[in-house]
Amino acid sequence: MKRLMSLVLTLLGVAQFSEVEGKKVLTEEQRTQLADAMSEEFAADFALKLAGEPAVAAAPVVAPVATTDIPDASAIADLQTTIDGLQAKLLSQVNATAQVKTSLAKKISSLESQIEILSAMEEADPNPAGTNGSNVSVDITASETHLFAQQVPYMAIDTKHNYNKRAYAAMMSRLGMDIPSPKASSMDYASLGTDLGDFFRIRKQDSIQSFLIGLPSLENIFPLESDYQDQAVLVNMFLNGDFSQSDNTNSTFSSVVKGGYKFEPEILNMYPVMFAHQFTDLKAIEKSWIGYLNKEGSSTMKMSFIEYILVETGKKLANERELRRVNGIRVDPSLNVPGTAMGAANGLRQFIRNQIGLFKIRPFELGEWTETTIADHVRIGTSKVPTPVRDTGNLKLYMSVDAFAAYVKNLESLYGTNMDYKPNTGYIKEYPNVPIVIIPNFGDSKRLIWTLSGNISLFEDKPGEMFQFSLEQQDWTLKVWSNWKESIWAYLVGKKFSSLEEIPLDYSTQMIFCNDVDYAASYFIQIADGDTTPSVALHNCLISGPNTAPTVITNIDNAIVGVPVTIRIGSSVNPPTIAKSGAFSSLTAAWEPSLGESIVLVKNSSNKFIDMERIPITTSFVAVDEDDATPDVAGGTDFVTNVNTVATAITDLDNAIYNRIYTFYGAGDIHASTIASAGNFSLSASMTLSAGHWIKLQKNKVDGKFYEITRG
Repeated sequence: MKRLMSLVLTLLGVAQFSEVEGKKVLTEEQRTQLADAMSEEFAADFALKLAGEPAVAAAPVVAPVATTDIPDASAIADLQTTIDGLQAKLLSQVNATAQVKTSLAKKISSLESQIEILSAMEEADPNPAGTNGSNVSVDITASETHLFAQQVPYMAIDTKHNYNKRAYAAMMSRLGMDIPSPKASSMDYASLGTDLGDFFRIRKQDSIQSFLIGLPSLENIFPLESDYQDQAVLVNMFLNGDFSQSDNTNSTFSSVVKGGYKFEPEILNMYPVMFAHQFTDLKAIEKSWIGYLNKEGSSTMKMSFIEYILVETGKKLANERELRRVNGIRVDPSLNVPGTAMGAANGLRQFIRNQIGLFKIRPFELGEWTETTIADHVRIGTSKVPTPVRDTGNLKLYMSVDAFAAYVKNLESLYGTNMDYKPNTGYIKEYPNVPIVIIPNFGDSKRLIWTLSGNISLFEDKPGEMFQFSLEQQDWTLKVWSNWKESIWAYLVGKKFSSLEEIPLDYSTQMIFCNDVDYAASYFIQIADGDTTPSVALHNCLISGPNTAPTVITNIDNAIVGVPVTIRIGSSVNPPTIAKSGAFSSLTAAWEPSLGESIVLVKNSSNKFIDMERIPITTSFVAVDEDDATPDVAGGTDFVTNVNTVATAITDLDNAIYNRIYTFYGAGDIHASTIASAGNFSLSASMTLSAGHWIKLQKNKVDGKFYEITRG
């Protein structure tokens, strides 16, 4: 019995049997386990025998053994047979377990090999609806409340998602069940924009912002502040007069009070900006070049491709905002007419011009600096900043990359031979406590700006709004848009006066200081298409672009008596003309120019314009030889391409000078000269200089390449 008990303990996997009232017993679980392994009869017989065993082994009692108590050979043989059978069964189970383990190990190894093979394979096309690829039917109608039994809001089968109801009805129809479904209507896709937001809008916002985090930004120079609505008030406090005096406490208090405070609000203007696009005919794109980006099979909505486009769009929006933050000029929108990126909001340059026009800033009358005079302009301008402001250690001078390059070059010519001269310093030589900060995208601006660090700031409403793309599907098209607010402003500008003459000559009432020139005299601002009264509020040099219809200039807005205005023809497509009548009745003759011609006008006290000079193309433009791939630019800065005999790609500009701006105008459409954004040229895109098109280029001293300044 002891040997049998030992074998059963091994079979049950326990160390000892339970005890109840001094008797060994089988638990119900052990009894069931033993019956399954042997038989019900064996389990019942063993339980009875086990109950007869003492709970605690007693010391053996030596007593005479009667012959009748000794089991006979037959009983012993039966017991041995039972024990052998039990051992054989246990051994069989142990061997079976080992075989199962070996089999499972082989299956696991085989599955791992299949996973490696499948991971390396390209993604297969979607299987036909209703199958799993092996002709086995798949239950796609497992839920009557959610499409594909996906318990997410945008899969709900309800009145807000009629397109899901139609899809469910179509699937049930294939199974022989007729379920009513709503008719298709473009109106019932209105909720799709919200649904897409559940799994698309926020996710794409995060990934796009993460992708753009390393792009150069004006935010590295000026702090960005959020949660600003339009017309927010930034309070300026001005202290009038001096406050301290010699002790005079014997006097009446009110008679010796001096000094005063004046609070003037600075009203922050926020500009609403938007992006809007409509994706149409995406089916055609499937057959062109998107290739691996098409993960939707034959579906007309190529969301994978749209995601890719939105990331690229985010990059473009960010770059446009950086350019706008410096060069933007706000143009109020016209109903149902798309606006321009630069017209969405005012940038830094326009902000400074506006503050000068509001008589808050008196600019330093220094004139236009050149490469040989900029060092004096910087020194004199810094000396004009009131000493209490200049000596704070927080004053900074902001300038363009071109201005800094000219400043360094000018210093080298003046002090380069001095033993203690240090080239490429980041501060004003005569005022080492005033650092110089380079503003990207400032272009060829002549403006120099002095102000305290942190005074000029960038403002927005909610962070990341520009990348919060909303989507709405209508039939086979997809609308995408985003809206945000932006601005660049200053906390402390200056006390507002009613005229320039009232602003103190010591500049004591302002906290932003600048010179009096922004655009260079050689720079031309483009006239808008069809503008018959172009403005010279920004600059007195204007250049025409292509006009969609014949255009006659009837007046020049914001012209000042005695100040010359130059108009140049920059396109042969409907160039503007001036008739000898009205404001131009004092002209010597009507002006009907060709490409490249210019006219210089001056307004007299009778508000009439006089033509001071007419400049033909031969005296102001240099013609490029036909088929010339490397034009020589030593003879000027303005060039007109020729009609070529063969396809001609301009690959270099011979004898170009660093930092000088060269303008190339197109002429003719026969083998028009082209410039690729490669090799010696870094452009926003390849350029074809056909009639009516022009481009401004500047050679960089660092890498020797020509960079695009602007084009038209």
